[in-house]
Amino acid sequence: MERNTDHVSDEARRMLFQLTGVFQSLVSGQQWSKDPTPLEPDPLDLETVANVIDRATHLLRQEPNVLFIPAPVVVVGDIHGQCCDLLQVFRRTGGSCLIEATNDDAATRNGSGESCETHKRYLMLGDYVDRGNFSCECVMFLLALKVLHPSAVHLLRGNHESRCMTATEYHDTGVNFRTECVRKLGSEAYDKLMECFDCLPVCAVVHSSMGRWFCCHGGLGKRPFENSYARLILANINKKTGPKVITIEQINQLTRYSEPPLKGALCDLLWADPLLEGVLGYKLSDKDYQEFLELDYMPNPPRGCSHLFGYAAIKPFLEVNHLMGIIRAHQCKDEGISYEYTDDRKITFTFPYITTVFSAANYCGSYGNKGAVLVFTSNRIEVVKYTSSGEVWVEGAPYVAPPHVEAECVPRPLPPKPSALPQQTRSTKLWKSSLARIREGHTGEKGTQQFQAALQKDMTNEIHPGWRSVQRLGRVVGRIQLLRKQVTPPTLLLTNMSPNERRELSLPQALLGEVSRGDSHQLRVVFNSIDRNQDGFLSLTELEEFAKELSDVHTNVEEVKQLLQTMDIDKSGEVSFEEFTRYMATLALNTEDPSP
Repeated sequence: MERNTDHVSDEARRMLFQLTGVFQSLVSGQQWSKDPTPLEPDPLDLETVANVIDRATHLLRQEPNVLFIPAPVVVVGDIHGQCCDLLQVFRRTGGSCLIEATNDDAATRNGSGESCETHKRYLMLGDYVDRGNFSCECVMFLLALKVLHPSAVHLLRGNHESRCMTATEYHDTGVNFRTECVRKLGSEAYDKLMECFDCLPVCAVVHSSMGRWFCCHGGLGKRPFENSYARLILANINKKTGPKVITIEQINQLTRYSEPPLKGALCDLLWADPLLEGVLGYKLSDKDYQEFLELDYMPNPPRGCSHLFGYAAIKPFLEVNHLMGIIRAHQCKDEGISYEYTDDRKITFTFPYITTVFSAANYCGSYGNKGAVLVFTSNRIEVVKYTSSGEVWVEGAPYVAPPHVEAECVPRPLPPKPSALPQQTRSTKLWKSSLARIREGHTGEKGTQQFQAALQKDMTNEIHPGWRSVQRLGRVVGRIQLLRKQVTPPTLLLTNMSPNERRELSLPQALLGEVSRGDSHQLRVVFNSIDRNQDGFLSLTELEEFAKELSDVHTNVEEVKQLLQTMDIDKSGEVSFEEFTRYMATLALNTEDPSP
């Protein structure tokens, strides 16, 4: 086994050398060129690819859901196949010794003789693939680094590290990873990479003498656990804050080795977004801002799943887990980084409660945004920003040391503890106005005119493909009204048929011909998300619970519940995947195509 490990390390080192040469030969525009025949690098050896993926998968599987990483550490946001940015991130932040090693001694030493793995660590927040032209090269570059430096390179899962997102078609705004990977490396390598993605940890805690920060790709969710037993345990552990607050220990109990579901804690860690003050389009008065701080969770229609989380959700999470703030990725930022909830207009927080970092400069070749990474040392936090044209500069992060105490002496600072927050009521004018603006596509993002135009154009690509498929097939979910015109439910279609005709209609080609391979996969994801006990059937209880959750994001509970109950064609009390698919396909034939 040891000899085999050494052999794979040698292969990973050669692959890293080859990919570094490829990245150096490219100019930034080729990362996301719309040219139908972009420059193709020399093909990677497929046996080496398989061995490196297998070894990296083994290493990732051994890691817990939550990594604990001491400073110094560089926190990197979305890369999305932009290989030039990925290479420069390491070079701009002192990580060259990790990528330029050619022998065992060089692999472990930098210019000062220190160990590379203690001199600098890297925490990648996910979304390595999709959109850019070199997702295969980017992910293999990172996996090779993981094989060579397992304690220095840490990889988290993003929402794009999944089967559903890598199969999404982006048309003129990028390349999907599945198509690219099958073309360059073959379908076997793609399947191996999906298994590898299933093993990626989902979050980390970065700690230094200045405090502790929670790092993930998305954010916090409303329902930390899917089973009542786990919720009961959580409520008993944390009676003061109730079952809505999840602890680091509970996150470590999640089962992550699968395709992310459409709801629940794992989904939220990959998909959730913070609620921004600017969503209403104007600066709130002090009175309205205090009401804004009382919001905990809101629907997230732009994503089609998970939630927007506000101050009233963030505050208890940070306090219970003894954290300074949340560092996440998932959203493109015009400046490459943004800070939310920096104060409550009474007290300036020691560090912004939410920091979003995005590391792909000029995302998709159209956003014009800067890229950025966060650099933590033992007593300092800096931001390295860069443009796609090669400009680089360093800024200080907005950390304010507690008064009369040197920053390096603070073992674990906590934000000031306010009085108890009143329970949020959804009847408030601010809540309704915010939700209306969100459903209209307003996010509160700031940026140049070019950035805003690209963001609006790209919004349809940010929704969960599972929801997009269901929306396209049946208009069952989404912001739109459930059915804009009357359709004939499958139950009525089957009423006047003989038993023989019904048997012949089982998954008929006439219906399923309307369901593409991608949609079939997404329908299975949706079905499995509703099927809580994973017995292959949907009970009415599961359907009703799902309807309640849909109403939180989408539309009227009773309409959804009634629509879902009609799926039970044979009135057996449960719905099979065949019935579920037949229903969706029937709706697709009886409604106009809502896809853009």
